[in-house]
Amino acid sequence: MKTFNEVYTSWHNIKKNNWTDESVVVSDNLMTNHVIRVIGNKPVNKVKPKMINELLESMDDKGLVASRKKAYSKIVSVLNLAIRDELIDFNPASSIDTSFYKKAKSTPRATSVNPRDISKILTILNNNHHHLQTWQVTIAFKLLPYMMARPIEVVGMMWSEVNFDDKVIIIPKERMKSDREHQIPMSKQVYKLLKQAEEHRFNEYVFPATRGCKGHISTNALLLRLRRAGIEPNQLSNHGWRSMASTRLNEGINSKGSLKSSDNKDTFDFDAIEIQLAHKDTSQRGIYNHAAYFESRREMMQSWADYLDKISNNS
Repeated sequence: MKTFNEVYTSWHNIKKNNWTDESVVVSDNLMTNHVIRVIGNKPVNKVKPKMINELLESMDDKGLVASRKKAYSKIVSVLNLAIRDELIDFNPASSIDTSFYKKAKSTPRATSVNPRDISKILTILNNNHHHLQTWQVTIAFKLLPYMMARPIEVVGMMWSEVNFDDKVIIIPKERMKSDREHQIPMSKQVYKLLKQAEEHRFNEYVFPATRGCKGHISTNALLLRLRRAGIEPNQLSNHGWRSMASTRLNEGINSKGSLKSSDNKDTFDFDAIEIQLAHKDTSQRGIYNHAAYFESRREMMQSWADYLDKISNNS
């Protein structure tokens, strides 16, 4: 009889064909660290509801509520594969009432949206240079505020996605959370930073892992850079740059970089902002807007980049 781990391996090999490289690693780490080490060696027909319940409760006890929910979903799916392959007759995980477990608390990603607070953060980051920082982290970290992209979209960028002639980054749908191609107009600042990265180019990734290692740098490298500079977790996260941009572009910025909230009145079209953030809109209107707002997004991205530069010098 196959073990749970053997069934999981088959399941993982099937599922990963539809996942990004980052999702493959995250999913496998979750299952390996919290599930496989507990029930991996058990024959799949000997896995009982009590075993599953105990490992899920242990995750709750460690405060891993969100991870527990994901682990349960994956366990159910793995055992459904075992049913398909006629290794078991019923799914022992299906008898577990998940309403008994702890509820995940909604914790919005930390960000700062007040012009003066943004200015202070940018000033700290611009004046902080760590001796362990590589060129990959240095440039990717500088790009993150300008691009309004998810951290994984930045660190995983490939040279095939960069079009210097048209000054646009085109991320294929396979790398997007929204499962559709995403276009990011390059501001002058982004163009300049990518040209700097090109001077170091040695494989298909814009920000490759160190020579001799596969893949690209991790999003955690950017977060570590943020913390080493002294930015606290309640001040800003990697994803917080996106919330910052969304709030300020909706509420208003000032072309001269004024820190007074009353001066920050220049707003941008809500649809253009949402499209640039790659928030999913599968309606016919959303498909139309995706094409119609490109030039306005180009102007908006340049205005946002200029604003960040000016506000960082006005603290």
